Amino acid sequence: MNKSRIEQLSVILNQELRVHGNNCKTVIDFICALQKSRTVNLSKMSNYSNKLGKVSSQSIYKSYQRLVHNCNIEQNDLARCIVKMFGLGNCKLTLSMDRTNWRYGKSDINLLVLSVCVLGCAIPLYWIELDKRGNSNTKERIQLLDMFGATAIEYLVADREFIGSEWMDYLNINKIHFGIRIKSNMFLEVNGKFIKASKLFGAVGVGCLISYQCKIDGYLLLVQATRSIDNELVIVVSNNLQEPNLLVIYAKRWQIECLFGNFKTRGFNFEDTHITLKHRIGNLTKLIVLAFAICYLVGLVRASIKPLVIKKHGYKQNSYFRYGYDLLIQKLNQDFYSAIHLIILCLSDFELEVKCKKLISVM
Repeated sequence: MNKSRIEQLSVILNQELRVHGNNCKTVIDFICALQKSRTVNLSKMSNYSNKLGKVSSQSIYKSYQRLVHNCNIEQNDLARCIVKMFGLGNCKLTLSMDRTNWRYGKSDINLLVLSVCVLGCAIPLYWIELDKRGNSNTKERIQLLDMFGATAIEYLVADREFIGSEWMDYLNINKIHFGIRIKSNMFLEVNGKFIKASKLFGAVGVGCLISYQCKIDGYLLLVQATRSIDNELVIVVSNNLQEPNLLVIYAKRWQIECLFGNFKTRGFNFEDTHITLKHRIGNLTKLIVLAFAICYLVGLVRASIKPLVIKKHGYKQNSYFRYGYDLLIQKLNQDFYSAIHLIILCLSDFELEVKCKKLISVM
């Protein structure tokens, strides 16, 4: 029975992600060790392998290295798997675009990420490893969005980095609705006159809202502004002139910041990696994204039967990701094959409602 669950999961990985038969068991062991060790450092992970005792930690480490060097999972397959996992196949989706970057030694690691917003967190679908420090350019953003396609996008939300006339052209030509924050020193065209955004919206108070229709780069856009509790002016623009809840939609952008936190200090400690080569960082990201999506789905389902504790300040005690992550670690440490069963159900082909009922039955 136990061995058959590993075989069952191997078949799913082969069918859904086209992982070669010989690599399936290594991917399973890698995902489990990543969760138990709470780090992407391969040397530390090798001490949490389920093979330890039968195989030396050095051999396990080398097998993890080979997997990261030559991981054959395609981003398209992984994105389709995640969309199916969360039952999003027939929906228009709100996407968030942002970068995460850090330095290791003299190397800059810089990822441009496109994520889908799902119930308070963002889950990566596509990303590009940039060969530089600093901001992305229009060509890189277009390359990333083209990987997903425009037809299934409800909204694209992004921060102040993601502006520019060519970028606006692309979004408008492809009829992609967006909610993008702009800098307060940007000039807006109002009734044929140019006025700085900070002056136009200077009177807005904390928690209040002011709306205008202004032109930017020749496009008539809806511009909404509010002031944060830190007294910072938040100004968001959209090409959907009829959108009354633009700031609410833009607020979903914060979900990608939560994602990066879960990838790093609150989860898998991505910055612990000593890997710097671009394609290897990309391969490692695929494995982290797969593990993250599994934890997040488990956390959502677990919260449906045992709700998250709300603290006095009004925030949840844990994120859905952490709620699922902690349960999977507990299962992996106490009953390894029970954890494998949870992972099988997450990746299974069941309709979402059926999948959730099956997950509840084994939690």
